[in-house]
Amino acid sequence: MNRRRALLIMGATAVCAGFVATLSHATAPGTNGRIAFMRYRLHDAPYQAELFTVNSDGSGARKLTHVAPGYTDDNPDWAPDGSRIVFQRCRGTRGCHIWSVLPNGRGLKRLSRATADNSEPVYSPDGRHIAFSADEVLMVADANLRHAHPVGRGFEPGWSPDGKRLAFVWKPGNRSAVFVENVDGTGRHRITPFPLRAEDHPDWSPDGSRILFNTGGQSVRGQNLFTVRPDGTDLRQLTHYSRKTKTNLVNGSFSPDGQSIVFATVVGAVNPPGAGLDDVFVMSADGTDIRPVTRARNWDGSADWGPRR
Repeated sequence: MNRRRALLIMGATAVCAGFVATLSHATAPGTNGRIAFMRYRLHDAPYQAELFTVNSDGSGARKLTHVAPGYTDDNPDWAPDGSRIVFQRCRGTRGCHIWSVLPNGRGLKRLSRATADNSEPVYSPDGRHIAFSADEVLMVADANLRHAHPVGRGFEPGWSPDGKRLAFVWKPGNRSAVFVENVDGTGRHRITPFPLRAEDHPDWSPDGSRILFNTGGQSVRGQNLFTVRPDGTDLRQLTHYSRKTKTNLVNGSFSPDGQSIVFATVVGAVNPPGAGLDDVFVMSADGTDIRPVTRARNWDGSADWGPRR
């Protein structure tokens, strides 16, 4: 998954409509804090993306990481106590590694080995483990990415709040769906119908009752956010963007209090003429009251809502 997305990005000639990114995070219960997100610089390839944090009202934007052209920092995920942010750093199509950083931008630390190609990291609810993807295999390791072991095929993992299960995406053939399984790799079951083409890193609500995901595959039309119960029942559509609309919708996460959702879309975003560059938005957990967080002439996405420290 990780390599395919890198090829899609680097094969383009400019940041434009049709660019799609994935997210990686889980939401721990707590009081709402700042939102972490990635921002692509607005210029042609080689692409360059760095991490920022911002308050949910759009104030106080702060840059956390700095990379050279050709490098992209993406998929930030807050530690449950808000002490660190784990993320992936990729160098074009040469693979990705997992890093972490303090919320003030200091303490940058590489976690994955030099020979590894790891991506989409997420902290466990107790902060003692990280789940991640390695060439479409779900892996679990300790918080320093040691003692890693596989738990099954899939990518874009998200922990349940009790730390016992993982939600993830799997694509058998040309189909895609959200699955859930136990952390030991047992009990795998599909919770979304294949016709929905569900993907884009599923995120559990802090109370564990629902899972947020995106639909529509790698198309920029017909994308919407849904939630579903972990057993696959009570499917609910939150956004209602038309198939006639170039949506560029990217999944995000629940807020720590479970009352809101952060995500990214080009609909309503500020962007240069002819470009499809997303901004970050927040909305109520039922899909109402959509309002912008970032208003920049860049490509913002991969938002994860962190706890207040």
